[in-house]
Amino acid sequence: MSTYFRLVSDHSLLRDGLKIFQEALPQHFSSTGKLVTFEEGFSGDGFSIDSGDEGLRVRFSQLADAYRALGIILSGGVEEGASFSQTRAFSDVGIMWDVSRNAVLKVEAVEELFRALALMGYTSVQLYMEDTYEIPGEDFFGYGRGAYTEEELRRIDAYGHTLGIEVIPCIQTLGHLEQMLQWPSYHKLQDVKGVLLVGEDAVYTLIGKMLDTLARCFRSRRIHIGMDEAHGVGTGEYLKKHGLRRPFDILNEHLRKVTDLCKARGLRPMMWSDMYFRLGSDTHDYYDFEAVIPQEVTEAVSPDVDLVYWDYYHADAKFYEEWIRRHRVMGKEPIFAGGAWSWGRFWAHWGRWRETIAVSMQVAREQKVREAFLTVWGDDGMEVHPFSVLPAAQYFAEWAYVKAPEDAALECQFAVFSEGVTLAD
Repeated sequence: MSTYFRLVSDHSLLRDGLKIFQEALPQHFSSTGKLVTFEEGFSGDGFSIDSGDEGLRVRFSQLADAYRALGIILSGGVEEGASFSQTRAFSDVGIMWDVSRNAVLKVEAVEELFRALALMGYTSVQLYMEDTYEIPGEDFFGYGRGAYTEEELRRIDAYGHTLGIEVIPCIQTLGHLEQMLQWPSYHKLQDVKGVLLVGEDAVYTLIGKMLDTLARCFRSRRIHIGMDEAHGVGTGEYLKKHGLRRPFDILNEHLRKVTDLCKARGLRPMMWSDMYFRLGSDTHDYYDFEAVIPQEVTEAVSPDVDLVYWDYYHADAKFYEEWIRRHRVMGKEPIFAGGAWSWGRFWAHWGRWRETIAVSMQVAREQKVREAFLTVWGDDGMEVHPFSVLPAAQYFAEWAYVKAPEDAALECQFAVFSEGVTLAD
């Protein structure tokens, strides 16, 4: 027999969010259902649920914790008369969603996704947008790519805010800009294919416009500026104009300028860290144990930028420990990014994401990494069904709240977390 619930909270924003779930999942709620009361005041990051004769009382730290508690309640995860609590091991539990590979999610689909992620306990979502957002006066930026309008970005941001999710723009400010740079109006901004020409005033004017647009549309003062896999930087038009320079120095020069543009707009940037390790490797490999980053290079990395250590491939705990250590040697507390194994396939690879998430998140917990997010890439045209990654998203979130996730609980919770998500379209 199904249990119905009625939800009460004095928190105005939480009330709005609870209303969203009551409208999206009406099968779980009734005006005469079991009372669930939400109160702020959980000590630390997380939540507690107390079950008594008068119903259920939830104490929470952040809105994300309250919504995760709701998901567990709806899944039947709290026994009658029992107490239940979970502590979040990370200050930020995030997910990065690729909307740049021929799959710009409709706003309605983003909202479906946000509802599922909120019930899992996610605190942030990064939208990976290479050129899939409109910039006033830049008609060929995102031309023919289904770019989001400013109105759509504000709607996405507002919906996430209501559900306790910080929506963070994740863009590119150096490489991975092949789609934009294919147009003649941008040819003068290109160093080598897909890579911006460092040092050009017009490049920084354009980046300034990118940042202006995103600063207007999102509440978050955090931004991901990309700068990964900028292969060949300094070897094309840059070499012709400026001569041969050490790529490390070109990278740091560009990073300082982009960071200054961010700071001028009140934004705190983060970037992928791989280029530092690749440039220090004789084989240009991100995961080369022999890679050497000169001390003067690490000292020149802007103190106002955070480094993201992405690793989707290893099943060896010692490897993650070593790469976290190497980031800390650079004077940076790394943000960890795992992978949902959504790229180059029709359905997310269950075996690979399960193996790598379990190992990497256990190490991240043990090493007391404070921020972690899961990446959902759509390389090669986003053949993958985007919502096939939801089991991976749940598993990742479980490791943030639980030291050893159990399959039985995962199955019950996922039945609720995935309700309201359209898998057929």
